[in-house]
Order: sequence, then structure tokens, then C-alpha cells
Amino acid sequence: ANSVVLNPCMSQKELSEDEALTALENWPDNHDISLIERSYKCSMTCVLMDLDLINNLGQVSIDKYVKSGALDRNWVATDLSSCRTKYEDEHDLCEYAFGIFNCFREMKLAVER
Repeated sequence: ANSVVLNPCMSQKELSEDEALTALENWPDNHDISLIERSYKCSMTCVLMDLDLINNLGQVSIDKYVKSGALDRNWVATDLSSCRTKYEDEHDLCEYAFGIFNCFREMKLAVER
């Protein structure tokens, strides 16, 4: 039986790894994410999926995040669980993926300040 998962990426062309990483580097930092359009959140969700950082069930691949340079190797899953907890009731994949990755980014920026 097929589980029905909205794939927001059907109409979006798959990016090469370089293109996807560039998109991640241009992530909008320190924005009120409730003001960001859902279409943008979905396009970034597709970037995360192209890089296998998250799957269409919303499962995050922490190891891949670390390899991508988006997360610090010293962080343990417990540090990141606060981001997951924040979004655990979010059923919209775009909102979830964007929110959780944005949360990771903010942690990383806070550490780098």
C-alpha cells in the first residue's frame, strides 16, 4: 500500500549537489520564519531532500548534515532534539523541514558568534 506523502518537489527540477549546497549556503539567517513564504520553504525542503538530509517522511539524517558542514561534528543528537521537539507536531513537510533546519542553523550561528 502506498502511503500518501505530499511530495512538494514533483514540479521542481532536481539540483546537482553543488547547486543544492549553494542554495543551503544562501539560507536566510535570523528571519522570523513565519514571514517566509511556504513556496520558498518547500523549495528549500526539496534542496534538503536532494542532498538526502531529510526524507519525504521528515526523517533527518544527522550524519549527512555533519558532512555537509551545516552542523558541527561536536554536537550530539541531544543538542538537536530541541529542534525536533519544537516541530514534532508539524504535519506539513515544508514547514517541518524548513523549521528544523532553520533551528539547526540558528544553533550553529549562535555558537559561531
